[in-house]
Amino acid sequence: MHCILTVYSISAAVLYTLMNKIRALSILIFMLFTLKADAKEIKAMTPWLNTNIYGIVSERNYSPDIKSDYYANVNHEWLLTAKLKPGRTRNGAFDELQDVINDRLKIIMTDTGIEGHDAEIVRKLYSLWLDWDSRNSEGLADLREQADKVMNIKTIDELNQYFMSEDCLYHGTMIAGFVIGRDNKDSESHNLELISTGLSLGDSAEYKKRTSNGERTKKMHDAEVRYMLRRLGYTEEFAQEILTRSFRFEEKIAAHEMTLQEVYSPEAIEKMYNPLTMDELREKSPFFPFADIIAAHNAVSDFMNLNEPDWLKALNGIYNSENLEDIKAYMLSSLVTGYVTITDEPAFREHQRLARERFGISESKPDDELAVDFVHGNLSVPVSKIYVSKYVPESAKKEVEEIIRQTVKYYRSMLEKEDWLSEATRKKAIEKLDSMRLNCAYPDKWVDFSEFEITEDMNFYDAVKALEKYKFRKYFQERLNTKVDHDLWINDVVVVNAYYQPLENSINIIAGIIGGDFYNSEMSHEEKLGGIGMVIGHEISHAFDTNGAQFGKTGNLESWWTDEDYAHFKKRSDKLIKYLDTFKVDDSGDNCNGSLIHTETIADMAGIKSMLGIAEGIEGFNYDKFFRSYARIWKIIQTRELVDMRIKTDVHALPYIRVNAIVQQFKEFYDTYGIKKGDNMFLAPDERVSVW
Repeated sequence: MHCILTVYSISAAVLYTLMNKIRALSILIFMLFTLKADAKEIKAMTPWLNTNIYGIVSERNYSPDIKSDYYANVNHEWLLTAKLKPGRTRNGAFDELQDVINDRLKIIMTDTGIEGHDAEIVRKLYSLWLDWDSRNSEGLADLREQADKVMNIKTIDELNQYFMSEDCLYHGTMIAGFVIGRDNKDSESHNLELISTGLSLGDSAEYKKRTSNGERTKKMHDAEVRYMLRRLGYTEEFAQEILTRSFRFEEKIAAHEMTLQEVYSPEAIEKMYNPLTMDELREKSPFFPFADIIAAHNAVSDFMNLNEPDWLKALNGIYNSENLEDIKAYMLSSLVTGYVTITDEPAFREHQRLARERFGISESKPDDELAVDFVHGNLSVPVSKIYVSKYVPESAKKEVEEIIRQTVKYYRSMLEKEDWLSEATRKKAIEKLDSMRLNCAYPDKWVDFSEFEITEDMNFYDAVKALEKYKFRKYFQERLNTKVDHDLWINDVVVVNAYYQPLENSINIIAGIIGGDFYNSEMSHEEKLGGIGMVIGHEISHAFDTNGAQFGKTGNLESWWTDEDYAHFKKRSDKLIKYLDTFKVDDSGDNCNGSLIHTETIADMAGIKSMLGIAEGIEGFNYDKFFRSYARIWKIIQTRELVDMRIKTDVHALPYIRVNAIVQQFKEFYDTYGIKKGDNMFLAPDERVSVW
């Protein structure tokens, strides 16, 4: 799945592996923080200053003209005056719109006048999150019970039995995972994805060569484990032993897991497709009883896929009595960090303190906002159903659907005219375009939450665990071994994002992004094309990039490019990678990682090209309004720590690059602003990249 903002995956196997690998990075999604003053001098950034770093524009008295730094010029006043709200690591066009949405969500969660079952369970969970008196009275009792069960394991046989227990499934922690997925070669069918061990540092590359981001992640993780173990009554010496043993286990397993960059690569899609039966799983995992664990939890699938065979082989090599205490230490560490935000207030406040230190910030997000985030994240379907009925007008949905149709029409024309495509590839590409599912705003069918209840005797922890069980039934058990219902959207629709799903061959321009700088009914047509139009063009392009090229019109993993055409496409992509590699984006002068971000950058280029193609047919089109609208959707300020994390883990370029490096590829930009040789925004014609 490819997204406009922050998604780390492109297929079922990749999606679930990445969900596991970024466990240590998930705070980035759910906890946004405020910057602490830092006047460190920036020295080595080229060809443009990284104006996404909060405060750098004023620190450097940076005021470029439009020919030197288009992004900073268009957004200059905003970059100078924008602030980070309490609890935020970033602020920008996405965040401003999400704030509008969240304000509305708070109304939904507190307005007793909104009737219906969905509104009732949403209000109850919101109220329980904020009820610190009740949460404090429960304390760490449930965590202590689960921790004792892990620590009382004395043999591998007892460990096997624990993994097969309901306690482990709903309350505990495992060293391997299984989730509902889709068969890459039969995308109409749900399957079981077998995923590798979660790592506290997120990326297995961090265990070979630690980065500054990895150091900060480990420092927070270790401090959180120490705190929670002290709260459970363990000594500092015991906590240190747990951390030492846990990390030793992680090091052994990380050596055999794919790095994030490997998972992001186009080659990963085929590499991570490894179907097997239960009997074959037993053969491949003779010591770690993966097959028996799956059977014990009624998760036996007609089709299973093993993401990382090398990992499973390595796990079986260390799953023995000799390593039992290290495995238990890993489980205990994972358990206590998993509970830290859902127990009592002292634990939660310590988590916030450590997070502030981790991200270089001075304040935490207010509790009422955090409660909104939690309820939204955990009851997204009931929340979304209420939201779209109140706040998404049918007229906006219809107008965006019309822009989608215009963009598809342009892509068909573009594919017909591409002179480097063979007729065989061109035919397949157009068939894929014509078969694409065009999902806009919200679905007509939702996952049913009518049977989920939060009873009066439930505390917060009870409600959370009841919800986990209900979602496991609805999202996992009821879907396993069934055909895909294409009318049922699984992802949240009131976040500011959009995505392409290769296994559906669908673009999804969801309700959350239809607003703010991306779209409003009063915008000029040029501004709409520079905003929501570019997003639409970006997502469609993913059907034809180095990853989308591996999936056919029905979403199945199949090769439909000729070898010659794919080699030609890759040659064009490699030229872009080399250009992106020249950008120096941080204090040390480290270069941008073109291999990591090139696929999303190609999508940005295709998004702009498709809108410029539509513009050709519009008399008097105002290109200045168009380009400025595009620059505004990427306005953002971020803490230095977050920038450092994004450079190393995000498949999207930093936003200032997503503007400057994109617009300088198009003649219309040069003509609009009179950009000439010698201007910093000038890129020689023979150096410009035209992937499409």
